[in-house]
Amino acid sequence: MEKHSIIWDFDGTILPNVPFDSEQSLLMFIANHPDYKFGKIKRFIAKVVVYADRKAWFVGSFKRNYIQILKGTRTEILDHIAEVLAERISGEDRRTYHRLKESGHDMLVVSCGTADLSVRVLKAAGIDGCFRLIEGNRFRIADGCIIGMDFSIYSPEDKIKVLDREGVSLKDSVVIGDGPTDIPLLARAALPILIDRTGSGKYLTTVPQMHHIASISEIENLITDRSIYSEKDKRR
Repeated sequence: MEKHSIIWDFDGTILPNVPFDSEQSLLMFIANHPDYKFGKIKRFIAKVVVYADRKAWFVGSFKRNYIQILKGTRTEILDHIAEVLAERISGEDRRTYHRLKESGHDMLVVSCGTADLSVRVLKAAGIDGCFRLIEGNRFRIADGCIIGMDFSIYSPEDKIKVLDREGVSLKDSVVIGDGPTDIPLLARAALPILIDRTGSGKYLTTVPQMHHIASISEIENLITDRSIYSEKDKRR
């Protein structure tokens, strides 16, 4: 089997959003968990921010609200929520990542989300070693508490900068994503794959020659289908 660079998104791609992504799940954990003494106002605001984000009311401002709510939160909560989120990644999906790694593919996770969560979730699922790079935005931490965030991937275009830095050529790579923040990478990939677990068909026509899958395990057959790459070569 030919070896490829495979670039993954995290939320909605590796981690199913059922119903919340990892950042929304962290806020909902703060809003609902009885073992942590968050004030009523913070709990209420966390729920409002999640609801508004799901309705796309806070486009461009979610991260600011997210960080403001999380300031002062102890990092042990990240380990707790990661264990919960890791359960969403099925055994079959985990085996697929290991098979792809064992086949020699160079796999990277590049996300606009929180790397402190994605790293912990992948480790809890036992698949962190499948990926050469797990990149995203990272919390600033002092004395065991979140005090802010360093943004390295604030916009979808920043993902391209990360891959350039890593020496990864998108025109020779496989990209797997689930939504609009993945489009800049999908549009440049040799093999663009959109995972659509719900069957909504959203974003399927955004990128020419987009390949649609409903489960992670379908990726292996797509990668080994040489005719797909031939189609891409003809368009160059």
